[in-house]
Amino acid sequence: MSDTASLGEAPHVIVTRFSVPRPHDPQNSSNHADESWLGRRLDLFRAFFAPSVSRLNAPAVLLCSSRSAAVVSEALADLEWLSVVVQDDWYGGWVGEPHQTLTRMDSDDAIRDDWFEAVNAVTGDVEVCFTREFLRYDLSSGKLASYARNVPSPLAAFRGGRNPYACDHAELDQRFPARHIDGAYLLQVFHGGNVSTRKPSWYRRRLPLDRLDPFGVRPATV
Repeated sequence: MSDTASLGEAPHVIVTRFSVPRPHDPQNSSNHADESWLGRRLDLFRAFFAPSVSRLNAPAVLLCSSRSAAVVSEALADLEWLSVVVQDDWYGGWVGEPHQTLTRMDSDDAIRDDWFEAVNAVTGDVEVCFTREFLRYDLSSGKLASYARNVPSPLAAFRGGRNPYACDHAELDQRFPARHIDGAYLLQVFHGGNVSTRKPSWYRRRLPLDRLDPFGVRPATV
């Protein structure tokens, strides 16, 4: 586990909301103090986010509520590239330095190994780079399928150290000078406990599982 003071030198930082209470959802707010609920999220994090992000040679910030931060910090203390930051505001996020690019992604997903290269290749007066295409992997069936959205996906990069969670991801192209990056750089993992991710539809063409390799994910890890 690293100190956030050391993050300022990194050109790229991954930021994810691991355990931040959703607004207007008091029914589930108690989950953030439930060690069994946190344990399931930690298992998914270890299986997908951690092996994928750790290959990128970039630090990551985990946003956790004040009720869960201590438990998460202890459980992930062996990950030197990771920092846990207390955040109870759904849109509070984390702000970096002006020279940094902050990438947002979900803590149970994976990222393609050339994402930073794709972001760095975007030129012009662009504050946010986002994607619409992604792959979705169903743990129960082993099916991998390709998707494309009409709105930005949960994977996006914010230049100038901007808070990547200041607004919902679907609004990014309306709120910022933004550029879409072609290609599937995000792997969404469907595990049955997702809030918004759905199981791949039966009619979606099944992709070969070697498409998981650039994301650092292998079928044997699930």
